[in-house]
Amino acid sequence: MVKKKINFANYTSIIATVATAVLAITALITVYITVSAWREEREANRPYFTFQESPKVVAGDSLDFEIRFTNVGEHPAINLWSKSVVFNSDLSSQPIAVDEYALVNDIPQNASATLLITLEKLEEQAKTGNIPPHFAVIVLRYEDPIIDKYFEQIIYIQWNGMEDGNILATNHAEEEEKMKIIDYFNNNNIKF
Repeated sequence: MVKKKINFANYTSIIATVATAVLAITALITVYITVSAWREEREANRPYFTFQESPKVVAGDSLDFEIRFTNVGEHPAINLWSKSVVFNSDLSSQPIAVDEYALVNDIPQNASATLLITLEKLEEQAKTGNIPPHFAVIVLRYEDPIIDKYFEQIIYIQWNGMEDGNILATNHAEEEEKMKIIDYFNNNNIKF
């Protein structure tokens, strides 16, 4: 009879040990899932730039491509750097404008930054009232100080030019155009 109690105690001890191990593994998995979800949420709140207004070409004292970016992410962006390249949409000539821009101030959520690209090489054509379509490619690089990561966005825009003195609209380039633009950059050794 004493032998049976010892066996029962051994089984009880084994069951308790296994149950404790299962609970410990479950707790570790829960902690891992929680930490992973927290990291994903932090990254989802990263800074992200978009247009509140459509990019446009404005004619004043000079012909300028005006692009206003707004940080729609929850985190601020710091060390914003951009490089812009504007070139004829026939992809047969060198760029008409290459511009770099660095902003030292932080850009918090819902704050905007305006980028002006002067199109000096098109001013003579603007006087005739007709300019063929052009592409503009803008590369944005910036840092999220909260998660300490760098991000890059590349924006492909097509400006439809000018007809009879009227400045036409801008829109996003299509996927097929994007591939041709990438080939154009490779052929002309344009690097970002």
